[in-house]
Amino acid sequence: MTMIVDGYVTLGDGLTRDALLRQMDAAGVARAVIAPEDRELAVYNEEGNQRLLAAAGRAGGRFIPACAATPWRGEEAIASLDRAVRGGCRLLVFAPAVQGFMMTDDRVAPLLHRAGELDLTVYVHTGPHSMGAPTQAVLAAQRHPGTRLILGHCGSTDHAWDIGAVARCHLADNLFLETSLARPWTVPQYLEAAGADRVIYASGAPRTDLAFELDRMRETLPVETHPGLYGDNLRRILGEAG
Repeated sequence: MTMIVDGYVTLGDGLTRDALLRQMDAAGVARAVIAPEDRELAVYNEEGNQRLLAAAGRAGGRFIPACAATPWRGEEAIASLDRAVRGGCRLLVFAPAVQGFMMTDDRVAPLLHRAGELDLTVYVHTGPHSMGAPTQAVLAAQRHPGTRLILGHCGSTDHAWDIGAVARCHLADNLFLETSLARPWTVPQYLEAAGADRVIYASGAPRTDLAFELDRMRETLPVETHPGLYGDNLRRILGEAG
């Protein structure tokens, strides 16, 4: 049986640890990546990282903690990232529109390089704003081939045609696609473009409903025929599965 892993959930913003565990149990989700709130991404990096590590420590292995480190803090951000990884964080989250930079900015390069050295996967939010344009994440992946990047939302939030072109022509070997906020009926095109081993399911809760998103995705792409999508791909890039 496939272990279903939700690839991105914001713990906070009204979603508590216990509420998330209840929702996961009801939906049949074994584990979930827990990510910082916007204020923790933008300003309170250290506090957010410690909060998520504490929540994960009380969840019996069901949470995969992510962390934040804003490039604006320079060397301090590198030190903060190192502490988070030593504590057990498994991904680094960038939200360019919230944090105020583009992925190709020079100030981001040291963190991307350090993530590669730490074998840490980087998740990048994309959206309809120029800072979050999917092309920026693709270019960053090409410039840092030693670092894995996950393109949040498949780059499709108001960029459906953009990511179609990007995925077919410029998708870097170290770039993966994540499905939150992308409609289920569009996901087959991403599977075709990127390959079945490079697309990761996520609900994006609490911006969306965890169970509803999983049910709609399963209607289009059954778990039994797409085990990579629902957890195996993410576990592999995190070093948990072959």
